[in-house]
Amino acid sequence: MFNFFSYIFIILTVSVSFLFFSFGFLSLGSLLWVLAVIVLIEFFFIKAKKEIVKRYTPSMEEVEEKINLLEEELKEKNELFLTLPRRARKILSLSKVIDKLISYIDREKVYNFLGEKLIDFFPQADNILIFHFDRKENFLGLTYSFKKHNVIIREKRGDIMDFWVLKHNQSLIVEDFSQDFRFDSSQSIAFQERNIHSFISSPLSLGEYILGVVRIESKKKKAFSMDELRLLRIFTDVGAAVLERAVLFQRTKILAMNDALTGVFLREPFLERLKEELMRARITETRVALGLLDIDDFKKINDTYGHSIGDLVLKKLAKILEKEVGNSGNAVARFGGEEFIFFIVHTSREEAKKFAEGIREKLSSAYLRFRRKSIGFSVSLGVAIFPEDARDFLSLMEVADSLLYKAKREGKNKVCFTY
Repeated sequence: MFNFFSYIFIILTVSVSFLFFSFGFLSLGSLLWVLAVIVLIEFFFIKAKKEIVKRYTPSMEEVEEKINLLEEELKEKNELFLTLPRRARKILSLSKVIDKLISYIDREKVYNFLGEKLIDFFPQADNILIFHFDRKENFLGLTYSFKKHNVIIREKRGDIMDFWVLKHNQSLIVEDFSQDFRFDSSQSIAFQERNIHSFISSPLSLGEYILGVVRIESKKKKAFSMDELRLLRIFTDVGAAVLERAVLFQRTKILAMNDALTGVFLREPFLERLKEELMRARITETRVALGLLDIDDFKKINDTYGHSIGDLVLKKLAKILEKEVGNSGNAVARFGGEEFIFFIVHTSREEAKKFAEGIREKLSSAYLRFRRKSIGFSVSLGVAIFPEDARDFLSLMEVADSLLYKAKREGKNKVCFTY
């Protein structure tokens, strides 16, 4: 349109100039000057137009590049749109998993459930490892492992990447282990023995408090994405909170059941266990030996050396007694003051006599060092056998108690049975 009007302007200008020349208004020289000016104007106009067009009109390459970029952006958005239903399902599934996870209060169940669900969410994983961090001993211990193939997990105390996560308290993604500048793959058990090339890992931590490390690994390079690392972090954050609650619950349970000084059972939990064992023994027609034990002249120890030494004597006795009695099914408790009680399942009268006499000898030979002095102590025991000596819980307790006081009357440092 612009070219059309410019050409009309030139034609009109030339036509008017010739008319003026014909009527004598312009000389030949003036006409030539007018024509020369018109030619120059047209020349510069065309040149300027080309520059403007060149400057403001993109090249075909630029147009194609923009089209390609738009196509890529459209493709990405389309892929994102297509993945939305899958992501929504994953989020819903994750929500259900978390609801189930937070219902556990047993640490082993938490580890197992966490591992099983990680298998579902990371199907490309060859192995999934969960390590517990022992803060007192300062080491990692393998508590859960999933193996897609028949391989041996030798790093029971962790690998170099687990130590990195533990040290930095950060999540970690490695796409190609052999090329990662942070690690010497020749020092990795996972790389050398299982040919692991990529993995994601995250600490089980609450702030700076670390409870463990989770590692998900694959033989393939670039098997995991940043989105999957973030997903793992959600698992480990929730898992850490649930594990800490399980630990606190277990500690509370122990405090409720165990004597604070000696660590053995308190009276009530012990008696509940004893009732259960007596019922079981009645059904299986087996024997249970119940022993009551009292420290001889304990008041004299307290009066002579002080209550702090008396407490040490109680702790020493409990430690020895628990070690001797502590087989599967047996139990020890502090019955009150300097009295202790224990039961032994699946035994006989002869075995119970031998066992009780062995305990008496061990305790009478034990001693404490205080101000260069050796402080010894002895015990008296009364042992009753179910069902020969008594056929119910209360009667068995009464028989054991009477036998204990019989041992006291007969000179202490002694074991008494009904026969």
